[in-house]
Amino acid sequence: MENMAEDLRQKAMALEIYNQQLQMIQSEITSIRALKSEIMNSIKTIENIKADEETLIPVGPGVFLKAKIVDDKALIGVKSDIYVEKSFNEVIEDLKKSVEDLDKAEKEGMKKAEELAKAITALRKELQTEIQKAQQAQDKKQ
Repeated sequence: MENMAEDLRQKAMALEIYNQQLQMIQSEITSIRALKSEIMNSIKTIENIKADEETLIPVGPGVFLKAKIVDDKALIGVKSDIYVEKSFNEVIEDLKKSVEDLDKAEKEGMKKAEELAKAITALRKELQTEIQKAQQAQDKKQ
């Protein structure tokens, strides 16, 4: 009986860990989707900007600067504090590649989440069955 109780505790702990992992994966997927959306908005913005055109540049929450686009070049971050000047078309291609990479990461995350959800379901069923057996054994003793 003591082994059964210990087994139940271990499975309950495993279930809790699986649930936490699933929440983390779901959070990562949400972050990936938000980043993809932000990148797609950047692509649309860059596609619509023309040289020698005035535009508003966001510099903070609700704060914009009027600016005039002097050419079709932008600075794109390649590493921490390292930026490279590229044409709008090159930037768009780089951003599209980033979206593709994020799509792959999202699919991998969704696959992991699905596998984990299946494991959680199986473990819950197993736990419920063992709890019922333990209750039946307890009832027989009384």
